[in-house]
Amino acid sequence: MKRLLLFLPLILPISLFAGGGLPDKPYIYVQGKAEIQKPADIVTLKFDLVGRAPDQSKANEDVQSKANKIFALLKERKIADDDVIAEDLRSEPEFDQEGSYSNAHRKLTGYKVTRPFQTKARDVDAFPKLVNELLGIGGVEFSGIEGGVTKEKEVEPEVWQKAIANAREQAEKTLRTLNMKIDSVFAVSPVAFPQIEAGIFGDEITRLGVRSARAEEAAAPEYKVAPVTITQTVHVIYLISPAK
Repeated sequence: MKRLLLFLPLILPISLFAGGGLPDKPYIYVQGKAEIQKPADIVTLKFDLVGRAPDQSKANEDVQSKANKIFALLKERKIADDDVIAEDLRSEPEFDQEGSYSNAHRKLTGYKVTRPFQTKARDVDAFPKLVNELLGIGGVEFSGIEGGVTKEKEVEPEVWQKAIANAREQAEKTLRTLNMKIDSVFAVSPVAFPQIEAGIFGDEITRLGVRSARAEEAAAPEYKVAPVTITQTVHVIYLISPAK
């Protein structure tokens, strides 16, 4: 599941923190929810390029040689440089499995050099071919394939407004049964109000406003990419009074 941390707008009166965090007038506290599902139009590929050899330098040469082939392949497939991350390199000795678990008493068998890659494929229909081509280079070990939406930021205002509307609908539905009505909005937040004061004046607050999650779907040989669900939660306090 992919989570996106956002700093969404907080509409909070100063008095919210002056008297224990709640209004001194009749109020109703509701949580609105909304979600929008979009087809994935980008795929993120995560994989490690791994080389092994009795000599550390040979293992590194093997990895770097294959890395050059990967860069050439990605360029040929018109993957932009900004969509490729390959900044890390790890080298570690490998030992046999016999004897003590302490490396000092085990036989060194060689070295493993790993170079992590992350790249974005913006042609969803063509990415399965790219996966096969990468595996064909050898030494490529995939750790994840995840769909995403390139214009997720543009969807956020829409799902935010839907969550606000959902909160209002719930409040009005509840108040009708009590012969009450909404007078005004006291506060709006993407997180529960008890967390806000601690976040502003004390511990760090995680303002989790919108999250996008791949819908659950079984893996298939043709690499079907699941749609992306963008979910918004909003907490609203409305001041209320008797309906006339």
